[in-house]
Amino acid sequence: MTFCGVPQPTLEDCRAAIIPAPLEATVSYGGGTALGPAAIIQASQAMELYDEVVGSQPMDQGIYTHAGVDVRGPLTEVVARIERAVAEELAADRLPVVLGGEHTVTLGALQALKAARGADFTVLCLDAHPDLREAYQGRRLCHATVMRRALDLGLTVRHLGLRSSSQAEVRLIQEAGLRPLWAHELHEDPHWLTSALEGLSGPVYLSLDVDGLDAGIMPATGTPEPGGLSWQQVTAWLAAVCARHQVLGLDLVELAPLPYQPAWDFTAARLLYRALGLIFKGVS
Repeated sequence: MTFCGVPQPTLEDCRAAIIPAPLEATVSYGGGTALGPAAIIQASQAMELYDEVVGSQPMDQGIYTHAGVDVRGPLTEVVARIERAVAEELAADRLPVVLGGEHTVTLGALQALKAARGADFTVLCLDAHPDLREAYQGRRLCHATVMRRALDLGLTVRHLGLRSSSQAEVRLIQEAGLRPLWAHELHEDPHWLTSALEGLSGPVYLSLDVDGLDAGIMPATGTPEPGGLSWQQVTAWLAAVCARHQVLGLDLVELAPLPYQPAWDFTAARLLYRALGLIFKGVS
C-alpha cells in the first residue's frame, strides 16, 4: 500500500521517500505507536490529492513509499537501520520522511543528516514534551531523551508547543540557552509566529510529534496533553517555516491509533501531506 493510494512511482523520479518505522519499544503510558505508520498510510487512501492551501497536488512531485525499517532488536541497531535508510535518500537528493513510531526514530534521521552535512541545521520540534531528559526509566536512548541526544550531536533544537516538562528539563533549557515557544506563551501572544521564527536561519529538519496538537483534535497519542496547538496554528507555522527555510527532512511520530476512530489517523495523514506540499512549494 502506498501513501495516498496512488501507483508506486519510480523511485528515481521522486522528490520524497516515506520510510515507515513502526517502533514501539520505550513508550511510557499509552501504547500503539507500532500501528501508527500503517494507520496513516491506510487513512491517506481516502484523501483528496489536491491541497487547496498549497494550490497543487503534492503527490505529483513524486512520493515513494518504502516497505519500512525492521524495528526488531536492540534500539541502537534500530536507530542505525533508520540512519542508513535516511542516508540513502539524502545521497539520492530525495527528501527523507520518517514515519513513526515512537519519537526515538528521529535520532536515526538526525545522525544521517549530520554525517552528510555536519551540524549546520536546526531541528524544529513540534511537541508537548521537550524530550530532553538525560535518561528515563533507566534508558539514555528512548522517546523521552531523543532531543537530548540531538544536543549531544551538537545540533541546535527549537521546540514549539511545549506544555509538559520535568524541572530538570526546564533547567537544561535555561542553562543551554534554548529558545522554545511554550504553548501558554503562544496562546497569549498575537505575534507568536514571529516569535517562533525569530533568530532562525539556515536549513531545518522538521520533527512533528502529533501530541504537539491539542488533545481535543489529537487524542490518539501516548500522552495527549490539553492546551496544545490547533490545526490552523500548526499549519501556519509549517507554511512560514517552509517559505523561508530549506527543509532537509522530516518525521511524523507518536500516533497511537484508537480502535474504530479513524479521524485521528486521517488528521495525521493530512498533516503529513500538507507538510510535504509546503516543502515542495517552498525554498529549495
